[in-house]
Amino acid sequence: MTINLILTNLNAVAGKAIATGGAGVVKGSRQLTWEVGQVLQGRVLGRLETGYYILELEGREILARSPFFLSPGDLVSLQVRERQGSLYMVKLLSRTGLTPDLIYGELLTRLGLKDTPLHRSLVQKFINRRLPLQRELLEQAKQALVLLGSEDEESIEVVLQALKLEAWPRAGALKSLQEFMLVAKDPEQAGMTRLARFIPLLAGLIDGLAGERGEEARLLYQELRALVASLVLKPEEGEVKVAAQLRNLLSSQLPAGDGVNGLVARLDYLLQALQDGTRETGRETDVKLLATGKEIARQLAGQLICQSCSRENEFQGYLYFTLPLWKNSDVTTWGQLVIKKERNGNNPINRQNLNMTILLNTKNLGCLLLELSIWQREVRVQGRVEKEWVGRLINESWPALQGTFARLGYHLHDYKWQAGIVARCLVPWEMASGENSPRIGFLDKRV
Repeated sequence: MTINLILTNLNAVAGKAIATGGAGVVKGSRQLTWEVGQVLQGRVLGRLETGYYILELEGREILARSPFFLSPGDLVSLQVRERQGSLYMVKLLSRTGLTPDLIYGELLTRLGLKDTPLHRSLVQKFINRRLPLQRELLEQAKQALVLLGSEDEESIEVVLQALKLEAWPRAGALKSLQEFMLVAKDPEQAGMTRLARFIPLLAGLIDGLAGERGEEARLLYQELRALVASLVLKPEEGEVKVAAQLRNLLSSQLPAGDGVNGLVARLDYLLQALQDGTRETGRETDVKLLATGKEIARQLAGQLICQSCSRENEFQGYLYFTLPLWKNSDVTTWGQLVIKKERNGNNPINRQNLNMTILLNTKNLGCLLLELSIWQREVRVQGRVEKEWVGRLINESWPALQGTFARLGYHLHDYKWQAGIVARCLVPWEMASGENSPRIGFLDKRV
């Protein structure tokens, strides 16, 4: 069983009032230098406030945020699992008299909740995802599961993500988030890539409409088709045009200042006009096509929920984009881009200090994964390719790319690559089990 605590040097919060005996003096002001995997032995000195404790580890007093009750004098054994700046995520290996059943029983008793399988499952996942263990939040999670109509693992994943995003408690937001999370596992059918393939399919339906409704739908369709076509990347058009296309493509997947995305709004308007215009025909093919369109609209809305919360929510440190590419008169190539903040918190992404991962799926080159770490305009790249000759080809083209980066004011270092299996999906959220998806490891590199 994994229970995560968050540790930091008490010196960083020395200004806070310390309400425990024997903890008024900060011991050891030197920086913490623990390694991932290192096992630490110590004891609990006392409690600062609800959920915050002072531990003595290696002769230093450490501030710990814990989701469950610790008693002064408890002996603890901890293992470092992850580091984020000055914060350490640790696994509790042992505590005097501690067993999994006692932990859950103790937590649920403190929270005033019945000991049920659902409550135990939620508590465990809250702990693994480092969510605050509060009765109010657990009750919200239960209400959200009711709105989704299921208590299965998939629904719990959606609810946990909604909690971290504070996308709550509207049923519509939960449904949209669910659609986005499901389809993101199949990036070939996700977001803008799917929309770019879907829009041309509406041409036949548009041609069958007549009268004022038909004219209205036709105008909406022409506008939306032109907009979506302008957002698809077309590498053969050259570096300058592709840069503008990429800028517009990424902007289209971010909420506008008023929280509304024009692309999604236009898609909704078009689908409603088509539904009104085809109401009398009732053809099964039309009904299925419109249902697919509404599904895509919900997926895009769910993505916007994630993007919006990523800007303001300290738990959310990434932005996620889908990348449709035009090749041979069709969207046969697609990609994904995840941009991760250099540090968590509600600070905006700094283009001089960030990490990003790019996944491209191509017909001839196979799947390519690039991890970029940018710090003070120094750019280091690691990659994974399915075929060795592709890695060599990229190396041959690297000097030209270095020149492009230099013109932008960045120093691009040599490219390091490995051949092997490349994951087909960059899942943009943590898994509820406490384990990270493959892309998280790629994005947590520090320069």
